[in-house]
Amino acid sequence: MKRKTWPSLEEWVESETELKRKITELYESELSPEEQARKSLNYLLNTYDLPLTPMDVEGREWEDAGDSWYLPISMLEQVAQLKFVEPDNNDPRYLVLNAAYLIHHKLIIDLSQELGEFLVEDELQGLGYRGEDILEAELIPVKKGESWFELGCTYFTKEMV
Repeated sequence: MKRKTWPSLEEWVESETELKRKITELYESELSPEEQARKSLNYLLNTYDLPLTPMDVEGREWEDAGDSWYLPISMLEQVAQLKFVEPDNNDPRYLVLNAAYLIHHKLIIDLSQELGEFLVEDELQGLGYRGEDILEAELIPVKKGESWFELGCTYFTKEMV
């Protein structure tokens, strides 16, 4: 069986004429990076039918993604995960575009190394997500015995990849 390959983020943008036009138009605008990110978010949500919040994800069941398995995720969760694994890469435009790319291509982020820095695997109860605004989204590893609600999370999942 031949292994499925995906385009890079740059290749994806280059291959999607309207996406490339929209991103270029926004990046060349006078808008702040945050405003550019919000406008691109709206475009990506509508064009690629992406879920914004965890409540917008239909059917949280594992899906066959070709040569791997994929658990559907929202843009808010994906942005929080990107910020968790790459805390220094905080350009909101990159976070929004990369989150859309990952969800659209059913790709997952391996959080194991970063989670291991916080706690050992058998201490992990699940992942909490804080923040109502996508650009403020934050992933919180929740230890067994901790209350995700008391940690300020608005969403919690035990399913992890």
